[in-house]
Amino acid sequence: MKIAGKSRGAFLAILAVLLLAALLLPQLVSAGWHLAHGRTVNYRTWKVEVPFGWYAISRGEGMSLERMSEFPWQQNPVATFLPMHFAKTYAFQYDLFAQEQEGTLRAMGYLFAEQRDVRVAGKDGRCWIFDHRKNHDQLWIACVVPKDLTSADYEGSRAYANDFFSLLTASQHNPAVVN
Repeated sequence: MKIAGKSRGAFLAILAVLLLAALLLPQLVSAGWHLAHGRTVNYRTWKVEVPFGWYAISRGEGMSLERMSEFPWQQNPVATFLPMHFAKTYAFQYDLFAQEQEGTLRAMGYLFAEQRDVRVAGKDGRCWIFDHRKNHDQLWIACVVPKDLTSADYEGSRAYANDFFSLLTASQHNPAVVN
């Protein structure tokens, strides 16, 4: 009987350790990423500070900053940076871009909520915030900085939207890259 009690106690201890590791996994992954890569990443002409709890991944021409969620059933917030493919001499039209974003995101269940001007790495840009029509906690934020030919989108919980705006507006020009 005591062996069964010891086995049960060992099982519960292992289960507690595994549960604690699962709860701390996002922080452990982020800490490991930050130890290996530092606090910032360079994307095109931008030097982006990666908040603790987030990590960066290269994705083809783009880059994503992701935050691990504490629970596997939650969607991870992600910020995606992509190049825009048009000549620097192209007369970018914010209104036309906004119309295209609104139509595309409406088809995905998002409704326009607000527009916000931003300054990223010393250049002017604009963001459009879209609210999911069924889950008001879910946002899509589409940002563009035409002078840098770069877009940055956020998809995720409203709770982390300010993290996205902070990392975006805190981004600096990368002096190693000639623009």
